[in-house]
Amino acid sequence: MEHDDPYKNTPRAQLELQLGEQINALISASHALNVRAAARFDSSLQPAAFLIVRWLFSFGPTSATILAESTAMDRSSVTRLVNQLKLLDYVKSEPSPEDRRGIRLSLTELGRQKTIDALREKESAFYDRLSKWDDEQLENFTAMLRLFNGNDRI
Repeated sequence: MEHDDPYKNTPRAQLELQLGEQINALISASHALNVRAAARFDSSLQPAAFLIVRWLFSFGPTSATILAESTAMDRSSVTRLVNQLKLLDYVKSEPSPEDRRGIRLSLTELGRQKTIDALREKESAFYDRLSKWDDEQLENFTAMLRLFNGNDRI
């Protein structure tokens, strides 16, 4: 016989369930937009390649090891995807200035421009939703997301 959890039917539990549904909707919508942006970047590549491109665009030059750790991909997948991106002239590699034995990966100018073009679609979809909000709503939403993401010290 199953025991009913008395917490399950509380108003707080219902609010948490509703929040979970909305977070899932956001993650799903964001994933769909990422896949569309990846296709706009270059439809011949897997969406995972665009994850690497977006990381380099946001955080700048780095090593394949850091890319693998930061994107939660295995090193062999990152290496394979980076090689494809290099062949298409979206990513370049050069000796690391800190350690001449290491390799530093970065976007080429073509890679940067195609990333900007691809991200415009994603930004416009979110902007359409936010454009209807007043400044106070946007500030509150940003503050709540900051707290939720554990960035309340920023």
